[in-house]
Amino acid sequence: MKITNVKVIFLKKKLNATMAISRGGFNVRSHTLVQVETDEGITGLGEGVGNAVLVKSILEGQMAEAARGLDPMNIEMVREKLLEDQVYFERKGSAVCAASAIEMACWDIKGKALNVPVYQLLGGLYRDKLEAYVSDIYWEKDLVKMAKNAERILKMGFHAIKAHIGRESPQSETERVKALREVAGSKTPLMIDLNAGYKPLEALQAARLWEPYNPFWIEEPLKPSPIRAFTTLRSRTKIPIAAGENEFGLEGFKQLFDQKAIDVAMPDIGRAGGLLETKNICTLAQSYGVEVSPHNFSSGVLLAATLHLMASTPNTRWLEWDTSGNAVYEELFIEPLQVKDGFVGIPDQPGLGVQLKKEILEKFSEKV
Repeated sequence: MKITNVKVIFLKKKLNATMAISRGGFNVRSHTLVQVETDEGITGLGEGVGNAVLVKSILEGQMAEAARGLDPMNIEMVREKLLEDQVYFERKGSAVCAASAIEMACWDIKGKALNVPVYQLLGGLYRDKLEAYVSDIYWEKDLVKMAKNAERILKMGFHAIKAHIGRESPQSETERVKALREVAGSKTPLMIDLNAGYKPLEALQAARLWEPYNPFWIEEPLKPSPIRAFTTLRSRTKIPIAAGENEFGLEGFKQLFDQKAIDVAMPDIGRAGGLLETKNICTLAQSYGVEVSPHNFSSGVLLAATLHLMASTPNTRWLEWDTSGNAVYEELFIEPLQVKDGFVGIPDQPGLGVQLKKEILEKFSEKV
């Protein structure tokens, strides 16, 4: 089997309201998907996560051409040709995101060709459902609105929530943490995502102020580098530190583990190097005693890949789940996902279990 074409599909969904985080906000969700075509008529979907326009440019400018003629069944070879055969090596950034998309699509093709779900190719079905935490509580000036959003999510049957805060000082944000904890109760995991919005001293102040409210973790309290700042923060707080959505590859995560920088690793399959690289990261994390909760905040294609990875990998927990309706999400699945009592079932169709329907393209596709 040979790859004959890599088609880039840019999906965009305009939002009714801005999703605010510590470092700004956004009112449009963009997804860069690839549809890899083969000479045997089997196609696969993948997604590169990051700067959507830049990832699309890399795919169309060079990487799609480099993939043509390769055998999608030989995924290690595809990865090597895309990232290791260039004069200047790409170890981080948008080129890795673009390669992740093609690699993901090759798994979809391989599963379809062998008539098995991708999780069977990644080690088999370790679990048939995943407990989810809902990550769409966004910063608002009115903390009552944030609390009501948390109530909405909990009434849907989910057992864990995540809030994006950090636009104001740690002292000011304490009121939001307190309000959310009151809504959630003492036993519900409450994750806090700072989206790299604080400086080291602010993050330490925040951790000390918020410890009485028992956050399940603080995610991305700082910018990705220097790593040593994470190590220092982690050594000075009882709250677990989660990070990794902005890290790339096995070596990048090894540095995080070696420097004891995080308690929870959050590789993104559409950024870290694809499904196999993320599986390797999970194995490495297990050897360090670090739990993995993959970052999963984009379209239904990334969601599908994340479901298959976590279903086949023991050292993973907590599926990131989006109930905002702001992404092109569940409508990409061939069969509706089974969501019940805070758990999400695993698709069992061959491949990843997703498809690009005509109505989705008509509604969300956009030329860039």
